[in-house]
Amino acid sequence: MQSTAFRRSVSRALHTGLALLLGLACPAHSTAADLPDQIRIVVPLAAGSSLDGRARVIAEALGRQLKQRVIVENRPGAGGTLAAQVVARAKPDGATLLFNNNSQVIAPHIYKAVGYDVMKDFAVVAGTMTSPIVLVAHPGATLSSLKDFVAMAKARGTEAVYASSGTGGVLHIAMELFLKEAGIDLTHVSYKGDSVALTDVLAGRVPVMMSGLPVAIPQIRAGKLRALAVTTGHRTTALPDVPTIAESGYPGYVMDAWSGLFAPARTPPDVLERLHREITAAMASTMVREHIAATGSEFTPGSAAEFAKFVAREHARYGRLVKLLALQSD
Repeated sequence: MQSTAFRRSVSRALHTGLALLLGLACPAHSTAADLPDQIRIVVPLAAGSSLDGRARVIAEALGRQLKQRVIVENRPGAGGTLAAQVVARAKPDGATLLFNNNSQVIAPHIYKAVGYDVMKDFAVVAGTMTSPIVLVAHPGATLSSLKDFVAMAKARGTEAVYASSGTGGVLHIAMELFLKEAGIDLTHVSYKGDSVALTDVLAGRVPVMMSGLPVAIPQIRAGKLRALAVTTGHRTTALPDVPTIAESGYPGYVMDAWSGLFAPARTPPDVLERLHREITAAMASTMVREHIAATGSEFTPGSAAEFAKFVAREHARYGRLVKLLALQSD
């Protein structure tokens, strides 16, 4: 006859085995990944640019969300590739992120030997927003409409110049695409951000440029800049009286500026998941929502996987567009 002690031993063993089997069948929920004590968001344009302004609003909201320090670091130059290099080579622990727009997938098609593979050396964290681009002119250029701009460009040819936030940037591509649509040719003057370029437009040294809305809106409302058209498929709520390029005689022209956050490849999946969750929550904050509304932008929620597919499609699309516009740089 088996002893009471033996029966208890068998019972404990059975309970232990059952617990192990249940643990394998129903694994425990993983705890939220820890994030570094400080997060650095690298921006590829100069301080004061539209992209920089968006990054700082998001960084502040994210810092409040995490109750820790989130800083913005500007690394302008080479169409955003300098900033991208910094992030691609950073430690993949969630401490260093890249905040970029369409330029993320444009510049590698223009610049040779950028030092990274844009589709392999980054992990997508989150999409943030889409925004209109606005074509602006100095009032002294006596341009009141897109039609005036095209007439001026055809009359002056390459003697006419335009400014952009940098070769390989979305504002550069936006203008070049329009010039091709309109059958005109201007000389490009490159800067390290739309705020820097806008300084010369405001001074009358360069007559026109495509600009991000955040830096242009105050100058437009103050009468220091004239808004000729926006690039999106519909008018923006921030400038409802300004027509789109499409409705101004070029129905095939539409371009949005999108933005998002990227991490170095090999960042652990649980860290990426935590970052995505926290950034999405920060984007829903009142502070960010007010910025989005004031600049005529739109929040683009969605999973990291959805944004990754979108970025891949944009990479292929801009590859074709850069070839069409013959913008490859030596």
